[in-house]
Amino acid sequence: MNKLLKTAYINFWVPVMGRIVSKLIPLIEGKPPEKRPTYDIDGDKYNRQTLD
Repeated sequence: MNKLLKTAYINFWVPVMGRIVSKLIPLIEGKPPEKRPTYDIDGDKYNRQTLD
């Protein structure tokens, strides 16, 4: 059950809510973000890109 919830959180909740929040960034900050959001909560993708 924990694995199912963790997978749902990582693969569904973070990307969906992250996209919704990223649409609100210009309204909150008054300008668009400088860097595109990655939705990488563990830092795995970032670490792989910098090591390659």
